[in-house]
Amino acid sequence: MRSKWFNVLALVALVVGVLPATAMGQATAAPVAEEVTEQRVPDKIEPDLLGELMEGESADFIVRFVEQADLSAAYSMSWEQRGEFVFQTLGAVAAESQIQAEALLDAADLSYQTFIAGNELYIWGGGLAAAESLAALPEVESIRAPLTYYIDPIIEEEPPPSPDALAWGIIDTKADEFWGEFGLQGEGIRVANIDTGVQWDHPALVDAFACPGDPGDPACWEDPSNICPGGTMCDNNGHGTHVMGTQVGDDDPALTWQAGMAPRSTWIACKGCESTSCSEYALNTCADWILAPDGDPANRPHVVNNSWGGGPACDGWYWPRVDAWRAAGIFPAFSAGNSGSSCNSLGQPSNYQYSFATAAHAASRTIASFSSRGPAPTATHCHPYEPYTKPNLSAPGVNICSSVPGNGWSCGYSGTSMSSPHTAGAVALLWSCNPALIGDMDLTFEVLQDNASPPTGDGNCGAPPTGHGNYTYGYGLLDVYAAGLLWCGDTGHLEGQVYDGMDDTPIEGATVQA
Repeated sequence: MRSKWFNVLALVALVVGVLPATAMGQATAAPVAEEVTEQRVPDKIEPDLLGELMEGESADFIVRFVEQADLSAAYSMSWEQRGEFVFQTLGAVAAESQIQAEALLDAADLSYQTFIAGNELYIWGGGLAAAESLAALPEVESIRAPLTYYIDPIIEEEPPPSPDALAWGIIDTKADEFWGEFGLQGEGIRVANIDTGVQWDHPALVDAFACPGDPGDPACWEDPSNICPGGTMCDNNGHGTHVMGTQVGDDDPALTWQAGMAPRSTWIACKGCESTSCSEYALNTCADWILAPDGDPANRPHVVNNSWGGGPACDGWYWPRVDAWRAAGIFPAFSAGNSGSSCNSLGQPSNYQYSFATAAHAASRTIASFSSRGPAPTATHCHPYEPYTKPNLSAPGVNICSSVPGNGWSCGYSGTSMSSPHTAGAVALLWSCNPALIGDMDLTFEVLQDNASPPTGDGNCGAPPTGHGNYTYGYGLLDVYAAGLLWCGDTGHLEGQVYDGMDDTPIEGATVQA
């Protein structure tokens, strides 16, 4: 049984087939040089899964293929070109390498879905025979059981009401000063979250919804597990509505709280978390959808917030999704996790070097006790400090005031789930004020890190040998106004070295004034 993605992949394959080779770049990896022997077949199947199947049980499992798309050419393309290139290239690789596997599954009358980012198949209710037949294919790399991840905000007692309706996180990150200085609040930027859903018509969110009046439009909403009734956007938990309010909540002074970092950005959402848990099926489906909502890369967001995660391992299971987003020009914002105050507790995927991990601090500007700390594991896709210290920085995450379902408000949510959307909103502000930053991941990481406010202490988990930040706060506390002063408006940005005019020796600490 083919999924709804099959038609998309078939169309992609048809389109790719008529494009010249130069338009596609390197669409496929090198062919597998070594044939799989009978002895290696069981080795491809995760031991626990294999044991379950050998007992005669059926199970869902994920098949990963050897070929992975080369997306490197995307980084030299425009925003419009790179989105289309990434989507087509991923689709072409998946369509080509999965042909034999799909034929086996069709013959066995098993249901499955293709994930183009990572080149994987999700199989429902497969047995031992199906797993062994798939493992025998040389193009199959591995077969494993699906994972489950979680959202874990810490709901605390409501703090006393503030005399100012401007949420403290907006003041702490200086987003309000950014608005006043540059007259921009995220215009032209689209943000997304992968979360529990959103109350789309909440007074703080309805005006920024990218598909006005149509909460079932697949260009703006995806619900992989069909949790919400009637295909219409919902939030059965409250977490996603709160997170989206921090990203883009309206600044209307008539509202109870002005909570959004980028209130003039538009937003879309994917329900990657059925409730407090997030199945791998839903998370992976959302990852593909983010690349091309309703099958069109032009609908993709500029920034995607992920306030979910798991333990401190680094097996790289979500890495292909982060890699595809970055190639498509989409900023990957992740919460650091709520497993502090112990060290080495950063969650996955936030501990990947190319995910942007945000820790949480309180209004006192001291780190929250629950905020996960580094260093990250030393493993493929993870590293404690090269090129970036993990976590990357800290943002407000204790008693955050934002929107909740029922047209309500809450200031009782705490967690790095609440800090990451501050970062996502800050990126929307910076990309709105300086289009040259759009899609430039490395530069945007550095702009945020280099302009962070100094941390209030060294933290309890040490610092990297490079001396860049520490494993508690990262590079410091989010300060979008300081970043804007260097990268927005007419101020410009200058990098380089000043030299002595007599003997060409570098002058350390020199400044240049226009």
